Amino acid sequence: MEKKEQEFILFQKVLRERIRKLRTDRGWTLEETEEHGWKSWRHLQRIEAGQNFTIYTLWKICKLYGIKMADIFKKL
Repeated sequence: MEKKEQEFILFQKVLRERIRKLRTDRGWTLEETEEHGWKSWRHLQRIEAGQNFTIYTLWKICKLYGIKMADIFKKL
């Protein structure tokens, strides 16, 4: 595996961990995200577990947690 591929895999892992931390810092379970406006907790579960997602989905995640999209990338 090339170094750039390894860096990207690490980037994805850190981004997923940040998404999970946004949820857990609020004390929300995956199921509770639906109560806060997320359409399907299973979709978020798959994202946190490593499923690829679009920039649009990331934008929706940021809206869910009330943060700016740029904030999720700080110090990444």
